[in-house]
Amino acid sequence: MPSKSLSALAAGAVLATAAIAGTGTAAAQASACADAPAGPVATGAVFSEPVGGDPAAIVRTLCGLVRQTPAGESIQVAHFVMSGTAGTEFAAALIEAHRRGVKVRVVLDGDQRGAAVAAQLAAGLGTDVAGDSWVHVCTGPMSGGTAACVGNKGQHNKFYLFSRAGRASDVVVQSSANLTDLNSTTYWNNAVVLPGNRRLYAAYDAYFADLAAERKNLDYYRVVQTRGVRAHFFPKASGDPIVDHLDKVSCRGGTTIRLGMSEWDTYRIAIAERLRDLAGDGCAVQIVYGIMDDEVKAVLAAQPRLELRALGSGSALPGRVHSKYLLIEGSYDGDRDARWVFTGSHNYNETSLRRNDETLLRLNDKDVHRQYVANFDRMRAAATAA
Repeated sequence: MPSKSLSALAAGAVLATAAIAGTGTAAAQASACADAPAGPVATGAVFSEPVGGDPAAIVRTLCGLVRQTPAGESIQVAHFVMSGTAGTEFAAALIEAHRRGVKVRVVLDGDQRGAAVAAQLAAGLGTDVAGDSWVHVCTGPMSGGTAACVGNKGQHNKFYLFSRAGRASDVVVQSSANLTDLNSTTYWNNAVVLPGNRRLYAAYDAYFADLAAERKNLDYYRVVQTRGVRAHFFPKASGDPIVDHLDKVSCRGGTTIRLGMSEWDTYRIAIAERLRDLAGDGCAVQIVYGIMDDEVKAVLAAQPRLELRALGSGSALPGRVHSKYLLIEGSYDGDRDARWVFTGSHNYNETSLRRNDETLLRLNDKDVHRQYVANFDRMRAAATAA
């Protein structure tokens, strides 16, 4: 995006940035990147937990990975909103990596809330996508204040690719968190770190290239399967993969479904109907939600065997669920001892399915699943009955 446009975006974001700083969250964020760990890079999940945990854990982990990326290697980031102290610090870490010889490439949504950080990255990395380092802001068209690169609504992704970090290569990090102060203080978020899977890295890398080139396609949908991990890249013109996956669940022998969902609208009511039916068939279904349309809530609340809890207070503790994950433990697709995690940037709404640039990641890893269950239990304890 031309520097003139970035400057205009930055000017439009001044009031929003000032408001964030005035909330008092900036001080809490001040040391997130300064305290970033530099430990071994291994498969596992990271959770930002505003009650009883580290609300800035994801920012800290990301900054640690950036600092462990050596000169000559690459970092690629596809992101929705970066703003406030959290976004500014992370952008500074990326610029510092570029200065020491790392190739840093960033694709951002055109959301006005991220304009100041977009301008910061443009000044530090440049905007020439033919260069080794750059930032590209999706040109849209603008829709409701956001601009996608492939879809026609928003570039809602939150993923990070490191060709090398520490001793690990081909590192993929898929997160639910925006790099904002609310997301690092009062929002419940998750990220999963997956090193050493070359095919998965290549799939994300290809999607990143399509985002940067703005290859518009409202039926972009791609699915890549590799070593127990499946990545889904959006938008998708028809069908709903979440419903398709739930159709593979059996309640025989005892199956537990746990769901932490930030946003859920009536367009995706078929998911609620399937969960209602599974609860009626004997599956244990537990849901913690942030924002939910009344029609969806009515479907879920009508099934007394289904547990529905709310965590949507936003800036006040115990905070808001901003994660977007589904956990299936039990019988799935013929496997009676499945431990599936579905996570990513994908909300249960129309825009995530049909219009946004999004990623949904499915993985079958018992250790990672165990980490997510522990996070869900803590989130559920903080939520209130709907």
